[in-house]
Amino acid sequence: MKQKILIVDDDLGMRETLEAVLTADGFEVKTAVNGVATKDIINRRTFDLLLLDMKMPDCSGLELLPKIKEIAPDTEVVMMTAYGTIKSAVEAVKQGAFDFITKPFELDELRLIIQKALQMRRLADENKELRGLLNEKFVFKNIVGTSPQMQEVFEMIKKVANYDVTVLISGESGTGKELVAQAIHHNSSRLEKPFIKLNCAAVPETLLESELFGYDKGAFTGAIATKPGRFEMAEGGTLFLDEIGDTSLQMQAKLLRVLQEKEYERVGGCKTLKADVRIIAATNRDLKQAMEQKQFREDLYYRLNVFPIYMAPLRQRESDIPMLTHHFLRELNLLFQKNFTEVAPEAMDSLLQYPWPGNIRELKNVLEKAVLLGEGKVLLAKHLPKEIPGEGPPAKTVPRDAQFTSLDEIERGHILQILEEAGWNQTKAAEILGIHRNTLREKIKKFELK
Repeated sequence: MKQKILIVDDDLGMRETLEAVLTADGFEVKTAVNGVATKDIINRRTFDLLLLDMKMPDCSGLELLPKIKEIAPDTEVVMMTAYGTIKSAVEAVKQGAFDFITKPFELDELRLIIQKALQMRRLADENKELRGLLNEKFVFKNIVGTSPQMQEVFEMIKKVANYDVTVLISGESGTGKELVAQAIHHNSSRLEKPFIKLNCAAVPETLLESELFGYDKGAFTGAIATKPGRFEMAEGGTLFLDEIGDTSLQMQAKLLRVLQEKEYERVGGCKTLKADVRIIAATNRDLKQAMEQKQFREDLYYRLNVFPIYMAPLRQRESDIPMLTHHFLRELNLLFQKNFTEVAPEAMDSLLQYPWPGNIRELKNVLEKAVLLGEGKVLLAKHLPKEIPGEGPPAKTVPRDAQFTSLDEIERGHILQILEEAGWNQTKAAEILGIHRNTLREKIKKFELK
C-alpha cells in the first residue's frame, strides 16, 4: 500500500508543487489549506506523515500540532517554516514533531527528511506489533476457552497474579498448566524479570539439585566453572516447577527450606544466597494421595498449595473444542502455508466425540497431522487420523456457540457471549477479550451485534 502524506499549507503554489512531486515519488497525497480542514481530514483518514506549515490564516502550526497528536498520535509531523520562525519550529520538535525544514528548501533535502520520518514510523509500528505479539502470547485473556471451567481459571489468574504467593496448578498432562503459569507471571509485578521453567520429571534425580541450585567450581568431577541454578536465573522473577510431584522426598526437603527461609546454597558451595523468586508449581499427580502413601511431604504440600488452580481435562469442557480447533488451525495455516478456514460438521462431530486422553496437546497434534495431509479450505473427517472416529454414535449435544464452523461465526458468537456477560459494557468486554475498545466497536459494527 502507498504511504499517505498530508500537506498543510495556505500557499497554493507550495501545495501544488509538493503534491505533484510527492505523487510522482509514489506517495498518496492529500492537501489542506488551514487548521480546520486539517482536523476534519485526519478525523476521517489516517496518514503516515504530515507536512505542516508554521503559519496559516486561522492558527499557527505550533497551536495545531498538539491537536494533531491527540487525534493521530502515531502520525509523524514535519514542520515547514520560514527563517524567522525557526525558534517556534524547534519548540514544535520538543512537543512531538519529528523535524523541521526551512523555506525555501531543496526537494532532495525534503525527500531525505521524509524518508527518515517514515522509517521512524515503520520502526514504531514494528515495535508496537512485536509488543502486541508478546502480550498476545502470554496474557491470560488469550488462553483459549469460554467454558465455565476456563472462565473460573481466568478469574483465579486475575486474583492471584499480583499477590506474591505460591501457586499450585493441578490437572492432567496436556491441559495447559504451563500457559497458566506464564499468564500469572505476565500479569504480575515481576513481568520485567525472568520466567524460568524446569520439568522436574525430565531431569535425573542425581542432577536435579544442581539444576535447581547451581554448583560451585570443583564441586564434583567435571565442575570446571561455577554454574548458576534455576533459582539464581529466576532472581526477581518466577520459577515454574513442572511435575513437582515426581521429586524425591530428599529433594522435597531442600525445596521446603527454600520456601521457608528464602535462601539456598549452590552444590559444593558454602555461601548462602537469597532467593527472591516466586514459585509456581504444577503436577498431574494427586498429591493428597501421594501424601497418604508417604511419597510427598505434607509440609511442602501446604507450602505450595497456598493458591490452588485446577485445570479440567478437555473431555469435561467440550464447548472449548471448536474454539481450540479454529485457534490451532490459524497457527498451523501460518506454519504450513495452508488455508483451512472451516471445519466440516462431520469432522467437528468426530472431534467432539473423542475423549482426548492427551487433552489439548493431543488435539493440537491431531490437527497438525490433518492440516499436513489435507488440502483446500475445509477440514474434512477424512483428514483426521484413524484414531479419531469418523463414524459412531450421534454427536453429543453441545452449546449453540460450540457448533459454529467458520472463523467469522465463532468469533461473532464469542464476542456476543462476552458482551452479554459484561452487560454490554464495551469497556469491560474489550478488557475480557484483550482488545482495544475501538476494535471491539468495529467488530460490533461488522457483525451487526445488537
